[in-house]
Amino acid sequence: MIGPVESPRGFGLQDHMCWVHGDGRDYRPRLTEFFSEGLARGLQVAYLGAGRVEELREHLDRFIDVGPLLTGADVRIISFDEIYRAGEPVVPAEVMEKYAAVTQEALASGYQGLRISADVTDLVRAPEHQDAFARFEFLLERYSSRNPLSALCEYRLELGAAVTQFACMHAAVPAGLTPFQVFACDDGAVGLLGDFDVACQAAFKRALQSIQPAPDESTLIFDMSAVRFMDHRALLALDSYAQQCQVPVLVRSMPPVVRRVARVLGLEHLGSVRTGGSG
Repeated sequence: MIGPVESPRGFGLQDHMCWVHGDGRDYRPRLTEFFSEGLARGLQVAYLGAGRVEELREHLDRFIDVGPLLTGADVRIISFDEIYRAGEPVVPAEVMEKYAAVTQEALASGYQGLRISADVTDLVRAPEHQDAFARFEFLLERYSSRNPLSALCEYRLELGAAVTQFACMHAAVPAGLTPFQVFACDDGAVGLLGDFDVACQAAFKRALQSIQPAPDESTLIFDMSAVRFMDHRALLALDSYAQQCQVPVLVRSMPPVVRRVARVLGLEHLGSVRTGGSG
């Protein structure tokens, strides 16, 4: 799923969704639905939270009801202490390796994949922790686009405007939460979706800082086929990002109106790829 969604219903094996809630009562029905469908699809589901595993399982037993499978191996409980460094910014690549390992363990145990969810609000409450976590969300987005890991990332409304920084790094978000999204294409390109105007100038620049090419990539390609509008500020920000990136940055499927603006600007560092007559 890519773009605005109304609920976690119908998620596939590789979907990555952000949701924002006010309290646990808002989270409960979505988590129940997300996990129940995952179990029906032959997935192992995993619930992450702060505290001891035994306490988290008791909490989950009270929190949701997905039937008798809840107490078996089909539902895995993982403490934040196993994945994250308490009180410190995340190390994105390190955390992603742990998520990948849990996914592979689910596959080795005979499941079709892994479905995972956590309320991560407390991990990003400190402003100095937020940029690193946004970079991790981008890595998770890329990994889930190629592997059977589906994730429902929950944030609470109390984070305020900071929520946008994380929401925009998911392929699926509730309608109206963010004007633009960064998502992973199946072929490794970085997809851009939505409207990139003056209102989201700072958010887009910050999002670009979270995007890094994979170690084996010789180029980084941005796909603009889902862009509705992009003004000159966003194009200049993308060109500046290309100047600083360690590999050449190219764009493909640029909408005609955006391409005309790019030509007027005479961008110096952003290359183009022609696909089906667009570039």
